Amino acid sequence: MHIGICLPNYGRASSPEAIREVARAAEDLGFDSIWTTDHVLVPEAHLEPYGRIFETWTTLAYVAALTQRIRLGTSILLLGLRNPVLVAKQAATLDQLSNGRLILGIGAGWLAREFENLGMSFRRRIRFIEEGIALMRTLWANPRPRFQGRFFRIEDAVFEPLPLQPGGPPIWIGGNTEAAVRRAARLGDGWHPVGLDPETLRMRVAQLREWSHGRSIPVVCRMYIAMDSQLPPVYTSPTGERRMRLTGSGEQILRHLQALRDAGADGVILTFEAPSAAAQIEQMQRMAELRRHLA
Repeated sequence: MHIGICLPNYGRASSPEAIREVARAAEDLGFDSIWTTDHVLVPEAHLEPYGRIFETWTTLAYVAALTQRIRLGTSILLLGLRNPVLVAKQAATLDQLSNGRLILGIGAGWLAREFENLGMSFRRRIRFIEEGIALMRTLWANPRPRFQGRFFRIEDAVFEPLPLQPGGPPIWIGGNTEAAVRRAARLGDGWHPVGLDPETLRMRVAQLREWSHGRSIPVVCRMYIAMDSQLPPVYTSPTGERRMRLTGSGEQILRHLQALRDAGADGVILTFEAPSAAAQIEQMQRMAELRRHLA
């Protein structure tokens, strides 16, 4: 089971030291991947936890230089806030510099005011990111690309270097809704939901298998985790969704992970609810021991 770790690149406890220590610990402990969370300019109502955030690409480039083996990912990049040509260039560059370790998680976004703050259309974001995915794949496959779409037209351009991974880094589509699952089935190399309980996950995985027409699409869930905590296992997202966290004793968390795997998850990306880097690393050490017992 793929197990990744979210870096502390956001929130009050975020710092260069915390990012560095967690990234190195994740690789030393044998985890499969490390991930950044993405926002750019949230309104003050969302000061916690996203007001203080280290930018995604800069952070990933930093930890790429600190590590050798572990995969690097975005969970998730809000493509609708950015020009996809620039994102394609950033992704290709990081893939080259990291020796082909990048996974690009992409999502639609949910915070309308953030789109307005960046001068981007919230209403048109779905059509924009779907064209953006097609455009990025075109750029990653062609050093002399041509592209014609609704938002972008490229006739005379050079795109080099191409990513080290042939065709570009895998694109994981984020989101829990039926529309997100359909998008992952059509356009993604993976599906990356957040906080789904096993019953809902099983239903969505069945839809993904049906709509992907035989394509193999890994399912890797982002989950909050609070070890030995009294936090309730169910919480409400900023958009009002009912979500599940991993909480309780090591045995309880192990059972939760097994239930997610039985429901169709190929892996989890863990966001530790810890007050400091030291506390997160202590929980990561325990998690590294627990994963040995995943049957």
